[in-house]
Amino acid sequence: MRGISRDATFFSSPLIEAYLNSDILKNHISFFPGVEGVSEAVKEKSSFPQDRRDTLVEDLLNQYHNAKIDLDEFPLVKKNILKLKNENTFTITTGQQIHIGLGPMYVLYKIWDTLSIVKQLNTLHKDQYFVPMFWMASEDHDLEEIASISYFKETKIWRTDQSGAVGRMHPGGIAELFQSFIDELNWNEIQLDFLTAAKLTYEKSETLSVAFRKLLHQYTCQTGLVIIDPDRKLLKKEFCSVMVDELNHKNGPQLERYTNQLESIGFRRQLKVRSCNLFLLENNNRIRIDDIKSITKKDIATFVNENYANLSPNAALRPLYQEWILPNVCYVGGAGELNYWLQLKGLFDNYSMAMPSFHLRTSCVLLPPKIARKFADIGFDNLFKSDKKIALLLNQNLAELDQKINTNFEKIKTSISEYDTLVNSTFKGFRLDSKWGKLQSKLNEIQSLVDHQFQKKLSQTHELDSILKIQKIYFNKESVQERRDHIGIFSQQLKLDSKTIERNFGYQSINKVLFIIT
Repeated sequence: MRGISRDATFFSSPLIEAYLNSDILKNHISFFPGVEGVSEAVKEKSSFPQDRRDTLVEDLLNQYHNAKIDLDEFPLVKKNILKLKNENTFTITTGQQIHIGLGPMYVLYKIWDTLSIVKQLNTLHKDQYFVPMFWMASEDHDLEEIASISYFKETKIWRTDQSGAVGRMHPGGIAELFQSFIDELNWNEIQLDFLTAAKLTYEKSETLSVAFRKLLHQYTCQTGLVIIDPDRKLLKKEFCSVMVDELNHKNGPQLERYTNQLESIGFRRQLKVRSCNLFLLENNNRIRIDDIKSITKKDIATFVNENYANLSPNAALRPLYQEWILPNVCYVGGAGELNYWLQLKGLFDNYSMAMPSFHLRTSCVLLPPKIARKFADIGFDNLFKSDKKIALLLNQNLAELDQKINTNFEKIKTSISEYDTLVNSTFKGFRLDSKWGKLQSKLNEIQSLVDHQFQKKLSQTHELDSILKIQKIYFNKESVQERRDHIGIFSQQLKLDSKTIERNFGYQSINKVLFIIT
Protein backbone atom coordinates (compact mmCIF):
# COMPACT_ATOMS: atom_id res chain seq x y z
CA MET A 1 0.00 0.00 0.00
CA ARG A 2 1.12 3.54 -0.75
CA GLY A 3 0.02 6.68 1.02
CA ILE A 4 -0.06 10.40 0.30
CA SER A 5 -0.92 13.36 2.49
CA ARG A 6 -4.65 13.90 2.91
CA ASP A 7 -4.32 17.63 2.17
CA ALA A 8 -3.23 16.81 -1.40
CA THR A 9 -6.64 15.23 -2.06
CA PHE A 10 -10.34 16.02 -1.93
CA PHE A 11 -10.56 13.95 1.27
CA SER A 12 -9.37 16.97 3.21
CA SER A 13 -11.33 20.00 4.45
CA PRO A 14 -10.71 23.08 6.60
CA LEU A 15 -12.32 21.27 9.56
CA ILE A 16 -10.08 18.22 9.18
CA GLU A 17 -6.96 20.35 8.80
CA ALA A 18 -7.89 22.36 11.88
CA TYR A 19 -8.51 19.21 13.91
CA LEU A 20 -5.30 17.44 12.91
CA ASN A 21 -2.89 20.34 12.60
CA SER A 22 -3.89 23.10 15.04
CA ASP A 23 -5.43 23.70 18.45
CA ILE A 24 -8.28 25.94 17.27
CA LEU A 25 -10.79 23.21 18.20
CA LYS A 26 -9.27 22.42 21.59
CA ASN A 27 -12.36 23.66 23.46
CA HIS A 28 -14.51 21.14 21.60
CA ILE A 29 -12.54 18.00 22.45
CA SER A 30 -11.28 16.28 25.58
CA PHE A 31 -8.14 14.75 24.06
CA PHE A 32 -6.03 15.39 21.00
CA PRO A 33 -5.89 12.60 18.40
CA GLY A 34 -3.20 9.94 18.58
CA VAL A 35 -1.60 7.58 21.08
CA GLU A 36 -1.05 10.24 23.73
CA GLY A 37 -4.69 11.26 23.59
CA VAL A 38 -5.79 7.69 24.18
CA SER A 39 -3.36 7.34 27.09
CA GLU A 40 -5.00 10.36 28.72
CA ALA A 41 -8.44 8.95 27.99
CA VAL A 42 -7.49 5.70 29.74
CA LYS A 43 -6.77 7.65 32.93
CA GLU A 44 -10.17 9.35 32.72
CA LYS A 45 -12.02 6.12 32.00
CA SER A 46 -10.29 4.10 34.74
CA SER A 47 -13.20 4.86 37.08
CA PHE A 48 -15.81 3.34 34.73
CA PRO A 49 -18.44 1.78 37.05
CA GLN A 50 -18.14 -1.96 37.62
CA ASP A 51 -21.90 -2.49 37.52
CA ARG A 52 -21.99 -1.09 33.98
CA ARG A 53 -19.18 -3.46 32.99
CA ASP A 54 -21.11 -6.41 34.41
CA THR A 55 -24.30 -5.37 32.61
CA LEU A 56 -22.41 -4.88 29.34
CA VAL A 57 -20.85 -8.36 29.46
CA GLU A 58 -24.12 -10.01 30.42
CA ASP A 59 -25.98 -8.38 27.57
CA LEU A 60 -23.29 -8.99 24.94
CA LEU A 61 -23.31 -12.69 25.75
CA ASN A 62 -27.10 -12.68 25.40
CA GLN A 63 -26.90 -10.81 22.07
CA TYR A 64 -24.63 -13.44 20.53
CA HIS A 65 -26.73 -16.25 21.99
CA ASN A 66 -29.93 -14.73 20.57
CA ALA A 67 -28.25 -14.50 17.17
CA LYS A 68 -27.45 -18.23 17.45
CA ILE A 69 -23.69 -17.61 17.46
CA ASP A 70 -21.94 -20.10 19.72
CA LEU A 71 -19.07 -18.13 21.25
CA ASP A 72 -17.32 -21.32 22.34
CA GLU A 73 -16.47 -21.72 18.65
CA PHE A 74 -14.95 -18.21 18.56
CA PRO A 75 -12.62 -18.03 21.57
CA LEU A 76 -11.08 -14.61 20.79
CA VAL A 77 -14.46 -12.86 20.59
CA LYS A 78 -15.57 -14.57 23.79
CA LYS A 79 -12.31 -13.69 25.53
CA ASN A 80 -12.70 -10.03 24.53
CA ILE A 81 -16.26 -9.89 25.84
CA LEU A 82 -15.35 -11.46 29.18
CA LYS A 83 -12.31 -9.18 29.51
CA LEU A 84 -14.66 -6.19 29.59
CA LYS A 85 -15.44 -7.06 33.21
CA ASN A 86 -11.90 -6.10 34.16
CA GLU A 87 -11.19 -2.53 35.26
CA ASN A 88 -8.08 -2.36 33.08
CA THR A 89 -9.95 -3.23 29.85
CA PHE A 90 -11.12 -0.54 27.44
CA THR A 91 -12.78 -0.42 24.06
CA ILE A 92 -11.79 1.15 20.75
CA THR A 93 -15.10 1.67 18.98
CA THR A 94 -16.34 2.36 15.50
CA GLY A 95 -19.90 2.22 14.26
CA GLN A 96 -22.15 2.46 11.28
CA GLN A 97 -25.69 2.12 10.06
CA ILE A 98 -26.56 -1.50 9.33
CA HIS A 99 -26.32 -1.36 5.54
CA ILE A 100 -27.61 -4.34 3.63
CA GLY A 101 -24.68 -6.66 2.90
CA LEU A 102 -22.37 -4.61 5.21
CA GLY A 103 -22.37 -1.52 3.01
CA PRO A 104 -19.79 0.52 1.09
CA MET A 105 -16.04 0.06 1.40
CA TYR A 106 -15.48 2.81 3.96
CA VAL A 107 -17.25 0.64 6.56
CA LEU A 108 -14.41 -1.84 6.20
CA TYR A 109 -11.79 0.94 6.47
CA LYS A 110 -13.32 1.98 9.80
CA ILE A 111 -13.00 -1.58 11.07
CA TRP A 112 -9.40 -1.87 9.87
CA ASP A 113 -8.47 1.35 11.66
CA THR A 114 -10.09 0.04 14.83
CA LEU A 115 -8.28 -3.30 14.66
CA SER A 116 -4.95 -1.62 13.96
CA ILE A 117 -5.31 0.83 16.86
CA VAL A 118 -6.18 -2.04 19.22
CA LYS A 119 -3.09 -3.96 18.15
CA GLN A 120 -0.84 -0.93 18.52
CA LEU A 121 -2.23 -0.04 21.96
CA ASN A 122 -2.05 -3.60 23.26
CA THR A 123 1.63 -3.59 22.27
CA LEU A 124 2.32 -0.23 23.93
CA HIS A 125 0.24 -0.62 27.11
CA LYS A 126 1.12 -3.85 28.88
CA ASP A 127 -0.99 -2.98 31.94
CA GLN A 128 -4.20 -2.42 29.98
CA TYR A 129 -6.16 -4.46 27.48
CA PHE A 130 -8.02 -3.01 24.49
CA VAL A 131 -11.00 -4.56 22.72
CA PRO A 132 -12.21 -3.66 19.19
CA MET A 133 -15.93 -2.82 19.20
CA PHE A 134 -18.41 -2.30 16.35
CA TRP A 135 -21.53 -0.31 17.29
CA MET A 136 -24.50 -1.12 15.07
CA ALA A 137 -26.68 1.97 14.59
CA SER A 138 -29.71 -0.29 14.75
CA GLU A 139 -32.11 2.39 15.99
CA ASP A 140 -31.56 4.63 12.99
CA HIS A 141 -34.72 5.19 10.95
CA ASP A 142 -33.14 6.22 7.63
CA LEU A 143 -34.15 3.15 5.63
CA GLU A 144 -33.40 4.84 2.31
CA GLU A 145 -29.73 5.19 3.19
CA ILE A 146 -29.21 1.49 3.93
CA ALA A 147 -31.68 -0.17 1.58
CA SER A 148 -29.81 0.03 -1.74
CA ILE A 149 -27.12 -2.36 -2.98
CA SER A 150 -24.93 -1.23 -5.88
CA TYR A 151 -22.67 -3.58 -7.80
CA PHE A 152 -20.88 -1.92 -10.69
CA LYS A 153 -23.63 0.00 -12.54
CA GLU A 154 -26.45 -2.18 -11.22
CA THR A 155 -28.42 -0.89 -8.21
CA LYS A 156 -31.17 -2.79 -6.46
CA ILE A 157 -33.35 -1.35 -3.69
CA TRP A 158 -35.02 -3.31 -0.93
CA ARG A 159 -38.69 -2.31 -0.93
CA THR A 160 -40.60 -2.72 2.32
CA ASP A 161 -43.53 -1.02 4.00
CA GLN A 162 -41.91 -1.39 7.43
CA SER A 163 -40.96 1.75 9.36
CA GLY A 164 -39.29 2.75 12.60
CA ALA A 165 -35.91 1.50 13.84
CA VAL A 166 -34.25 -0.39 10.99
CA GLY A 167 -32.61 -2.95 13.28
CA ARG A 168 -36.03 -4.24 14.34
CA MET A 169 -37.22 -4.80 10.77
CA HIS A 170 -37.69 -8.27 9.27
CA PRO A 171 -35.35 -8.82 6.30
CA GLY A 172 -37.91 -10.50 4.07
CA GLY A 173 -37.05 -10.00 0.41
CA ILE A 174 -33.35 -9.19 0.87
CA ALA A 175 -32.20 -12.74 0.16
CA GLU A 176 -33.97 -12.50 -3.20
CA LEU A 177 -32.06 -9.32 -4.05
CA PHE A 178 -28.74 -11.09 -3.52
CA GLN A 179 -29.96 -14.08 -5.55
CA SER A 180 -30.81 -11.76 -8.45
CA PHE A 181 -27.28 -10.35 -8.37
CA ILE A 182 -25.91 -13.89 -8.40
CA ASP A 183 -28.06 -14.77 -11.41
CA GLU A 184 -27.56 -11.65 -13.49
CA LEU A 185 -23.84 -10.78 -13.26
CA ASN A 186 -20.53 -12.60 -13.65
CA TRP A 187 -18.55 -13.07 -10.43
CA ASN A 188 -15.24 -14.52 -9.39
CA GLU A 189 -15.20 -17.22 -6.75
CA ILE A 190 -14.58 -14.90 -3.79
CA GLN A 191 -17.33 -12.49 -4.82
CA LEU A 192 -19.76 -15.35 -5.34
CA ASP A 193 -18.94 -16.74 -1.89
CA PHE A 194 -19.77 -13.37 -0.31
CA LEU A 195 -23.05 -12.96 -2.21
CA THR A 196 -24.09 -16.49 -1.27
CA ALA A 197 -23.19 -15.92 2.38
CA ALA A 198 -25.18 -12.68 2.41
CA LYS A 199 -28.18 -14.35 0.80
CA LEU A 200 -28.21 -17.21 3.32
CA THR A 201 -27.67 -14.88 6.28
CA TYR A 202 -30.62 -12.62 5.48
CA GLU A 203 -32.73 -15.65 4.61
CA LYS A 204 -32.20 -17.20 8.04
CA SER A 205 -32.31 -14.07 10.26
CA GLU A 206 -35.28 -12.62 12.09
CA THR A 207 -34.17 -8.98 12.00
CA LEU A 208 -31.80 -6.73 10.11
CA SER A 209 -29.66 -6.36 13.26
CA VAL A 210 -29.20 -10.09 13.63
CA ALA A 211 -28.41 -10.48 9.92
CA PHE A 212 -25.82 -7.69 9.96
CA ARG A 213 -24.17 -9.13 13.09
CA LYS A 214 -23.98 -12.64 11.66
CA LEU A 215 -22.55 -11.53 8.32
CA LEU A 216 -19.98 -9.19 9.84
CA HIS A 217 -19.03 -11.77 12.47
CA GLN A 218 -18.49 -14.37 9.76
CA TYR A 219 -15.73 -12.24 8.25
CA THR A 220 -14.20 -10.69 11.39
CA CYS A 221 -14.51 -13.36 14.10
CA GLN A 222 -10.81 -14.22 13.83
CA THR A 223 -9.91 -10.60 14.71
CA GLY A 224 -11.82 -10.58 18.01
CA LEU A 225 -14.12 -7.75 16.90
CA VAL A 226 -17.07 -7.49 19.30
CA ILE A 227 -20.35 -6.38 17.73
CA ILE A 228 -22.89 -4.56 19.90
CA ASP A 229 -26.54 -3.76 19.31
CA PRO A 230 -27.43 -0.81 21.60
CA ASP A 231 -31.18 -1.29 21.18
CA ARG A 232 -31.35 -3.45 24.30
CA LYS A 233 -33.53 -3.16 27.40
CA LEU A 234 -30.75 -4.06 29.85
CA LEU A 235 -28.36 -1.47 28.41
CA LYS A 236 -30.95 1.30 28.18
CA LYS A 237 -31.92 0.79 31.81
CA GLU A 238 -28.45 2.12 32.71
CA PHE A 239 -29.26 5.29 30.79
CA CYS A 240 -32.59 6.15 32.45
CA SER A 241 -31.29 9.13 34.43
CA VAL A 242 -30.12 10.82 31.22
CA MET A 243 -33.44 10.07 29.56
CA VAL A 244 -35.20 11.87 32.41
CA ASP A 245 -32.84 14.82 31.93
CA GLU A 246 -33.67 14.91 28.22
CA LEU A 247 -37.38 15.05 28.92
CA ASN A 248 -36.64 17.92 31.31
CA HIS A 249 -34.70 19.66 28.50
CA LYS A 250 -31.48 19.78 30.50
CA ASN A 251 -29.03 19.23 27.64
CA GLY A 252 -30.34 21.34 24.77
CA PRO A 253 -28.84 24.67 25.96
CA GLN A 254 -25.32 23.21 26.27
CA LEU A 255 -25.56 21.56 22.89
CA GLU A 256 -26.66 24.84 21.33
CA ARG A 257 -23.92 26.79 23.12
CA TYR A 258 -21.09 24.63 21.82
CA THR A 259 -22.66 24.46 18.37
CA ASN A 260 -22.74 28.27 18.24
CA GLN A 261 -19.10 28.38 19.35
CA LEU A 262 -18.18 26.02 16.53
CA GLU A 263 -19.98 28.23 14.04
CA SER A 264 -18.31 31.34 15.46
CA ILE A 265 -14.88 30.00 14.45
CA GLY A 266 -16.06 29.27 10.93
CA PHE A 267 -17.40 25.71 10.90
CA ARG A 268 -20.93 24.59 10.14
CA ARG A 269 -23.21 22.54 12.34
CA GLN A 270 -23.68 18.92 11.29
CA LEU A 271 -26.47 18.15 13.76
CA LYS A 272 -29.71 19.98 14.28
CA VAL A 273 -29.93 20.68 18.02
CA ARG A 274 -33.26 19.84 19.63
CA SER A 275 -34.57 20.61 23.10
CA CYS A 276 -35.15 16.87 23.60
CA ASN A 277 -33.01 14.29 21.79
CA LEU A 278 -35.13 11.19 22.37
CA PHE A 279 -37.58 9.27 20.21
CA LEU A 280 -40.18 6.71 21.23
CA LEU A 281 -40.16 3.48 19.23
CA GLU A 282 -43.78 2.36 19.22
CA ASN A 283 -45.93 0.34 16.83
CA ASN A 284 -43.15 0.33 14.22
CA ASN A 285 -42.94 4.12 14.35
CA ARG A 286 -40.25 6.48 15.58
CA ILE A 287 -42.03 9.30 17.38
CA ARG A 288 -40.35 12.52 18.48
CA ILE A 289 -40.86 12.83 22.24
CA ASP A 290 -41.68 16.54 22.01
CA ASP A 291 -44.67 15.59 19.87
CA ILE A 292 -46.19 13.58 22.72
CA LYS A 293 -48.30 16.20 24.50
CA SER A 294 -49.56 13.91 27.25
CA ILE A 295 -46.28 13.79 29.21
CA THR A 296 -46.33 16.26 32.11
CA LYS A 297 -43.45 17.25 34.37
CA LYS A 298 -44.60 15.03 37.20
CA ASP A 299 -45.07 12.08 34.83
CA ILE A 300 -41.55 12.14 33.37
CA ALA A 301 -39.83 9.70 35.73
CA THR A 302 -42.77 7.30 35.52
CA PHE A 303 -42.87 7.57 31.72
CA VAL A 304 -39.16 6.76 31.46
CA ASN A 305 -39.42 3.87 33.91
CA GLU A 306 -42.26 2.34 31.89
CA ASN A 307 -40.87 3.01 28.40
CA TYR A 308 -37.04 3.12 28.58
CA ALA A 309 -36.66 -0.04 26.47
CA ASN A 310 -38.35 1.79 23.61
CA LEU A 311 -36.77 5.20 24.10
CA SER A 312 -34.17 5.87 21.44
CA PRO A 313 -31.37 8.49 21.52
CA ASN A 314 -31.06 10.56 18.36
CA ALA A 315 -27.74 11.33 16.65
CA ALA A 316 -26.89 14.08 19.18
CA LEU A 317 -27.47 11.88 22.23
CA ARG A 318 -26.23 8.56 20.81
CA PRO A 319 -22.52 9.27 21.45
CA LEU A 320 -23.23 9.96 25.12
CA TYR A 321 -25.22 6.72 25.35
CA GLN A 322 -22.29 4.90 23.75
CA GLU A 323 -19.80 6.30 26.24
CA TRP A 324 -22.23 5.68 29.11
CA ILE A 325 -22.38 1.94 28.54
CA LEU A 326 -18.89 1.29 27.12
CA PRO A 327 -15.48 1.77 28.77
CA ASN A 328 -14.48 3.48 25.55
CA VAL A 329 -11.32 5.56 25.03
CA CYS A 330 -11.28 6.12 21.26
CA TYR A 331 -13.90 6.45 18.55
CA VAL A 332 -13.03 5.85 14.89
CA GLY A 333 -15.23 7.87 12.55
CA GLY A 334 -15.45 9.83 9.33
CA ALA A 335 -15.40 13.55 8.64
CA GLY A 336 -19.15 13.97 9.13
CA GLU A 337 -18.97 12.21 12.49
CA LEU A 338 -16.04 14.39 13.53
CA ASN A 339 -18.15 17.44 12.74
CA TYR A 340 -21.02 16.43 15.01
CA TRP A 341 -18.80 15.10 17.82
CA LEU A 342 -17.33 18.61 17.97
CA GLN A 343 -20.82 19.92 18.84
CA LEU A 344 -21.13 17.61 21.86
CA LYS A 345 -18.53 18.80 24.40
CA GLY A 346 -21.13 20.66 26.47
CA LEU A 347 -23.35 17.59 26.61
CA PHE A 348 -20.51 15.53 28.09
CA ASP A 349 -19.64 18.39 30.46
CA ASN A 350 -23.17 18.17 31.89
CA TYR A 351 -22.28 14.71 33.20
CA SER A 352 -18.64 15.44 34.11
CA MET A 353 -17.59 12.95 31.44
CA ALA A 354 -14.68 13.18 29.05
CA MET A 355 -15.27 12.57 25.37
CA PRO A 356 -13.15 9.78 23.86
CA SER A 357 -10.19 10.50 21.65
CA PHE A 358 -11.47 10.77 18.08
CA HIS A 359 -9.55 9.06 15.28
CA LEU A 360 -10.38 10.23 11.77
CA ARG A 361 -10.78 7.07 9.72
CA THR A 362 -8.44 6.34 6.85
CA SER A 363 -9.61 7.00 3.31
CA CYS A 364 -8.49 4.65 0.54
CA VAL A 365 -8.53 4.25 -3.21
CA LEU A 366 -8.61 0.69 -4.57
CA LEU A 367 -6.80 0.29 -7.90
CA PRO A 368 -6.34 -2.74 -10.18
CA PRO A 369 -2.62 -3.57 -10.74
CA LYS A 370 -2.82 -2.66 -14.44
CA ILE A 371 -4.15 0.82 -13.67
CA ALA A 372 -1.66 1.33 -10.83
CA ARG A 373 1.28 0.48 -13.09
CA LYS A 374 0.03 2.66 -15.92
CA PHE A 375 -0.22 5.79 -13.83
CA ALA A 376 2.56 5.28 -11.29
CA ASP A 377 4.88 7.61 -13.23
CA ILE A 378 2.38 10.47 -13.14
CA GLY A 379 2.01 10.13 -9.39
CA PHE A 380 -1.31 9.18 -7.82
CA ASP A 381 -1.50 12.53 -6.02
CA ASN A 382 -1.67 14.28 -9.39
CA LEU A 383 -4.84 12.36 -10.28
CA PHE A 384 -6.68 14.43 -7.67
CA LYS A 385 -5.88 17.61 -9.64
CA SER A 386 -7.93 19.44 -12.27
CA ASP A 387 -8.13 18.27 -15.89
CA LYS A 388 -5.92 21.14 -17.02
CA LYS A 389 -3.21 20.45 -14.44
CA ILE A 390 -3.13 16.78 -15.40
CA ALA A 391 -2.92 17.72 -19.07
CA LEU A 392 -0.04 20.08 -18.46
CA LEU A 393 1.83 17.32 -16.67
CA LEU A 394 1.68 15.32 -19.89
CA ASN A 395 2.80 18.13 -22.19
CA GLN A 396 5.91 19.92 -21.00
CA ASN A 397 5.97 22.41 -23.89
CA LEU A 398 2.43 23.55 -23.22
CA ALA A 399 3.14 23.67 -19.51
CA GLU A 400 6.04 26.06 -20.10
CA LEU A 401 3.91 28.17 -22.45
CA ASP A 402 1.08 28.28 -19.91
CA GLN A 403 3.52 29.48 -17.27
CA LYS A 404 4.82 32.25 -19.53
CA ILE A 405 1.31 33.43 -20.43
CA ASN A 406 0.23 33.48 -16.80
CA THR A 407 3.40 35.31 -15.74
CA ASN A 408 2.92 37.98 -18.40
CA PHE A 409 -0.74 38.31 -17.52
CA GLU A 410 0.14 38.91 -13.86
CA LYS A 411 2.69 41.53 -14.95
CA ILE A 412 -0.06 43.35 -16.87
CA LYS A 413 -2.36 43.38 -13.81
CA THR A 414 0.48 44.54 -11.56
CA SER A 415 1.38 47.36 -13.99
CA ILE A 416 -2.24 48.51 -14.10
CA SER A 417 -2.43 48.54 -10.30
CA GLU A 418 0.83 50.55 -10.05
CA TYR A 419 -0.38 52.98 -12.72
CA ASP A 420 -3.67 53.52 -10.87
CA THR A 421 -1.86 54.17 -7.58
CA LEU A 422 0.43 56.73 -9.29
CA VAL A 423 -2.50 58.57 -10.95
CA ASN A 424 -4.45 58.72 -7.67
CA SER A 425 -1.49 60.14 -5.75
CA THR A 426 -0.70 62.72 -8.48
CA PHE A 427 -4.22 64.02 -9.11
CA LYS A 428 -6.08 64.33 -5.82
CA GLY A 429 -9.77 63.52 -6.10
CA PHE A 430 -9.37 62.09 -9.60
CA ARG A 431 -10.51 58.43 -9.75
CA LEU A 432 -10.61 55.89 -12.58
CA ASP A 433 -12.42 53.12 -10.69
CA SER A 434 -15.27 52.70 -13.20
CA LYS A 435 -12.80 52.58 -16.11
CA TRP A 436 -10.61 50.01 -14.38
CA GLY A 437 -13.70 47.90 -13.62
CA LYS A 438 -14.53 47.70 -17.32
CA LEU A 439 -10.90 46.93 -18.15
CA GLN A 440 -10.75 44.21 -15.49
CA SER A 441 -13.85 42.62 -17.01
CA LYS A 442 -12.16 42.60 -20.42
CA LEU A 443 -8.96 41.14 -18.95
CA ASN A 444 -10.96 38.31 -17.31
CA GLU A 445 -12.66 37.66 -20.63
CA ILE A 446 -9.29 37.47 -22.39
CA GLN A 447 -7.96 35.07 -19.75
CA SER A 448 -11.05 32.88 -20.12
CA LEU A 449 -10.68 32.76 -23.91
CA VAL A 450 -7.01 31.79 -23.67
CA ASP A 451 -7.83 29.10 -21.10
CA HIS A 452 -10.47 27.73 -23.45
CA GLN A 453 -7.91 27.47 -26.24
CA PHE A 454 -5.60 25.62 -23.88
CA GLN A 455 -8.37 23.19 -22.99
CA LYS A 456 -9.08 22.51 -26.66
CA LYS A 457 -5.44 21.85 -27.42
CA LEU A 458 -4.93 19.70 -24.36
CA SER A 459 -8.06 17.63 -24.97
CA GLN A 460 -6.77 16.51 -28.35
CA THR A 461 -4.35 14.00 -26.81
CA HIS A 462 -5.43 10.36 -26.55
CA GLU A 463 -3.33 9.87 -23.42
CA LEU A 464 -5.22 12.61 -21.58
CA ASP A 465 -8.57 11.12 -22.56
CA SER A 466 -7.48 7.77 -21.16
CA ILE A 467 -6.32 9.30 -17.87
CA LEU A 468 -9.49 11.35 -17.38
CA LYS A 469 -11.62 8.24 -17.84
CA ILE A 470 -9.62 6.51 -15.10
CA GLN A 471 -9.84 9.61 -12.92
CA LYS A 472 -13.64 9.65 -13.25
CA ILE A 473 -13.84 6.08 -11.95
CA TYR A 474 -11.27 6.10 -9.13
CA PHE A 475 -10.63 9.77 -8.26
CA ASN A 476 -14.06 11.31 -8.62
CA LYS A 477 -15.00 13.89 -6.00
CA GLU A 478 -18.64 13.76 -7.08
CA SER A 479 -18.84 9.97 -6.77
CA VAL A 480 -16.21 8.86 -4.26
CA GLN A 481 -15.25 5.23 -4.70
CA GLU A 482 -15.16 4.32 -1.00
CA ARG A 483 -18.74 5.57 -0.54
CA ARG A 484 -20.01 4.28 -3.88
CA ASP A 485 -18.64 0.73 -4.21
CA HIS A 486 -20.07 -2.06 -2.09
CA ILE A 487 -17.88 -4.35 0.02
CA GLY A 488 -19.15 -7.29 -2.05
CA ILE A 489 -17.28 -6.03 -5.13
CA PHE A 490 -13.98 -6.13 -3.25
CA SER A 491 -14.84 -9.04 -0.95
CA GLN A 492 -11.30 -10.37 -1.25
CA GLN A 493 -10.32 -7.46 0.99
CA LEU A 494 -12.31 -9.07 3.81
CA LYS A 495 -9.50 -11.60 3.96
CA LEU A 496 -6.72 -9.00 4.30
CA ASP A 497 -4.14 -10.31 6.75
CA SER A 498 -3.78 -8.74 10.19
CA LYS A 499 -0.14 -7.70 9.73
CA THR A 500 -0.99 -5.66 6.62
CA ILE A 501 -3.88 -4.01 8.46
CA GLU A 502 -1.71 -3.20 11.46
CA ARG A 503 1.12 -1.86 9.31
CA ASN A 504 -1.01 0.47 7.20
CA PHE A 505 -4.02 1.58 9.22
CA GLY A 506 -4.77 3.19 12.57
CA TYR A 507 -2.12 5.54 13.88
CA GLN A 508 0.18 4.60 11.00
CA SER A 509 -2.10 6.38 8.55
CA ILE A 510 -3.07 9.56 10.41
CA ASN A 511 -3.62 12.30 7.83
CA LYS A 512 -2.97 9.97 4.89
CA VAL A 513 -4.93 8.59 1.97
CA LEU A 514 -3.93 5.04 1.06
CA PHE A 515 -3.80 3.35 -2.34
CA ILE A 516 -4.59 -0.35 -2.25
CA ILE A 517 -3.55 -2.37 -5.28
CA THR A 518 -6.11 -5.13 -5.66
